[in-house]
Amino acid sequence: PAPSTLGGCSIVAALETACLVHIIVCVCAVASCSSSHTLEIAGVEVAPMMQCIMSSYFLVGIPIIIYGGVGAAFRVESHLSVYLVYLVGTLAIALYWTVTFVRFGTVCMTLTARDYSGGQEVATMAPAAFVCGANNFVVIFAGFTVTCGILTAIYLAWSMKSYIRARTESELLRYQEPWQMAQTLADDVAAEQAMLAAKMANSAAGYYPQGKLG
Repeated sequence: PAPSTLGGCSIVAALETACLVHIIVCVCAVASCSSSHTLEIAGVEVAPMMQCIMSSYFLVGIPIIIYGGVGAAFRVESHLSVYLVYLVGTLAIALYWTVTFVRFGTVCMTLTARDYSGGQEVATMAPAAFVCGANNFVVIFAGFTVTCGILTAIYLAWSMKSYIRARTESELLRYQEPWQMAQTLADDVAAEQAMLAAKMANSAAGYYPQGKLG
């Protein structure tokens, strides 16, 4: 797990920042949804049904992110467990769309300058290798950046969860020590009382001989 402080920033502040960015992304995704028009991103056409499905996922994620942020602020491990599950699902979606954009993204073809030969307009089509490479690089880099951001959020949430668990165990041990000392002291007192009672019983038995007891 990550240390409790990352440079000059605590792990709580880092995770809360990640939650804030995550909420902004979810809000933008929901706001850009259209149930009637196809959305084109990097040459990939996203159908209205798919937009609604993705927006529904991000809409559900907004309260989950808040839930996880509250858990990080107030040291509630179960809240972070729920947020971790949502982050893993988000990572799977990000990988799916990254692969989709790389495979079915914009096909870069550009029209060269038109030539005229013998009064006839001749147009030639040639692939612009440099432009295609640049576009593909941008798509891959964007997908890689999003994936790294999600992995960072997963790492921070997991580290915060481990930190809360370790702190809870240490606090339980700290509160357990006084009770253990009290229990040990009570056992010692009970043992001394038992020894004293046995000694008094032996003294009484020696003071009253067995034949003169009545």
